[in-house]
Amino acid sequence: MNHINKFLVLLVLFFNLVFNMAAHATEHDSTVAEVMNLFSQQKKSTVDFKEEKHTSFLEQPIISSGYLEFIAPDRLAKYITVPEKISNEINGNQLVIKTSSETHTINLKEHPEFSIILTSIINLLSGNYEALKNNFTIKFKGQVTSWELELLPRDSFIRGHIDSIGMHGNKNKLTKIMVTEANKDYSVTHISNHR
Repeated sequence: MNHINKFLVLLVLFFNLVFNMAAHATEHDSTVAEVMNLFSQQKKSTVDFKEEKHTSFLEQPIISSGYLEFIAPDRLAKYITVPEKISNEINGNQLVIKTSSETHTINLKEHPEFSIILTSIINLLSGNYEALKNNFTIKFKGQVTSWELELLPRDSFIRGHIDSIGMHGNKNKLTKIMVTEANKDYSVTHISNHR
């Protein structure tokens, strides 16, 4: 094979590779758009959760369970029933934490390293992909019926606290959330019984 033919073969292979990559990217964009559209149509949802918090200074994870309620566009409530009753209710930029004896109100704007996790869940559940893209570099894989999102914080201050947020789901049903902190502590939340 002469040099010209070799060049032509390499050129064809290159353009095939570029075309396949573009087609793959377009397919992913279409799948993400479909998933987000399904979430945007859901104005209210309630689910059960079980959360495991793994830390380097404890041999066993801290386990809690309860249920979550979401009302579009930005109200999220987490009701822990085990090991003790605690409610966490987010409405806009306010987080209200209630125990059997105390109530605390936190302005989420003053704690971006904490609020970024909550707002990422709210933005996903409301189908607000643009807001997710503003805060994260997003890696998506899978199909509409079995997808994964990996969210990598763009802000350097946030990255000092949160390494990544992973979300898994089926259509507009979120099934798992995994938060990995910068110090490699992590939490896994399994979500079930969508209603």
